[in-house]
Amino acid sequence: MKSLPSLPLTAVAVICFITFNFALATVDGDWPSWRGPHSNGTAEDGQTLPIEFSESKHVQWKAPVPGRGHSSPVVVGDRIFLTTAREDEESQSVLCYSFASGELLWEKILIEGKLPAKIHTKNTHASPSVATVGERIYVVFFVKGDRLHLFSLDLKGNELWRKDVGRFYPERSFGYGTSPLVADGKVVVTAESQGDGYIAAFDCETGKEVWRTERVAERSSHGTPVLANILGKDQIVLNGADRVASYDPANGNEIWSVTGGDPLIANTVVWKENVVFASGGFPGVETWALDAESGEILWTSPAKCYEQSMVLVGDYLYGIAEGGLVHCWDVADGNLRWRERLPKGPESASPILAGGHIYHANEEGMLFVIKPDPDKLDIVAENQLGDEIFATPAILRDRILVRSASYDGQVRSESLYSIGL
Repeated sequence: MKSLPSLPLTAVAVICFITFNFALATVDGDWPSWRGPHSNGTAEDGQTLPIEFSESKHVQWKAPVPGRGHSSPVVVGDRIFLTTAREDEESQSVLCYSFASGELLWEKILIEGKLPAKIHTKNTHASPSVATVGERIYVVFFVKGDRLHLFSLDLKGNELWRKDVGRFYPERSFGYGTSPLVADGKVVVTAESQGDGYIAAFDCETGKEVWRTERVAERSSHGTPVLANILGKDQIVLNGADRVASYDPANGNEIWSVTGGDPLIANTVVWKENVVFASGGFPGVETWALDAESGEILWTSPAKCYEQSMVLVGDYLYGIAEGGLVHCWDVADGNLRWRERLPKGPESASPILAGGHIYHANEEGMLFVIKPDPDKLDIVAENQLGDEIFATPAILRDRILVRSASYDGQVRSESLYSIGL
């Protein structure tokens, strides 16, 4: 272990007209990244949300999504952004929908003819979600030749710049699934590549590389970094490569790191004050809590939330492990309050805390509504939307946005739902 230095209703987003570009400013109520406005899977307070819903109940609108992808909705003002890939055309693109109506406003094809020959069967060529700072969006695609390409677009779909970020070597041709992060005027891209990984930051306005920090790993990994304020300092925190590490957004310097966990990760950390909680790994099984100030590992638990990020509710940590096993831990000492299995599985999407409930979707299209309870698993509703959900929902402005897929025989089609009372 490395020594550490001391160190009433959610507002409706308004459209801000800036010059003749009509750029939209980030305001309260947006969903700027796949883990939401707080980077921890917690939605804004004060929302009134449906508990029970279906294909025919509380659907405000349903929009077809061309192609295939597992990216989550990202929302700025009246615009929803998704990435998608058409495998038959070998294209990778960004889609923009109206939050109010579900109308497809535009599609921008960014890459053609460069799909990698092979990825994991549960991955897609459009798994990373968009990140935004309000007037621009940023998207990463993994392309043929084991390269990562980073793009910046304005909110009308005009390309502002593009960069070849560098190499990413995915173990066993699993592909790529890490979303970009906006921090300190930079867009941050992580490549947890086997042997020669890195985390790099690019100026949001120009695309110029600002810093690049090496992350040596024995195995490739897929964890997404988050921006957290810990010990009074904004820092980029990332789990993977056998450790949890923190980086200074200004220069990429490592602030602290704590060795632990397993090398192959596919989720994000959560935190409370100076304590960071991490889970996942392959081949090992571990959930653990670390003190960012002292570097001490406070507790560990033999459970693995591999793809699904965890969520904090007060003094309790909730995580959904492989096979739909829901865990509830006491954050202070790691005491396992309970462990119970959901009726169906498997799981890939991450849970979201909103309106006093945990919303969690599984791969079979079932969206559970769970009341947080430190004494038991309390499922208050089971809602079916289509046949398949891999993308984590976005929950904002009294709406639940869900990307789902349905099958008609062997024909697969995707839809974006807006669910609300």
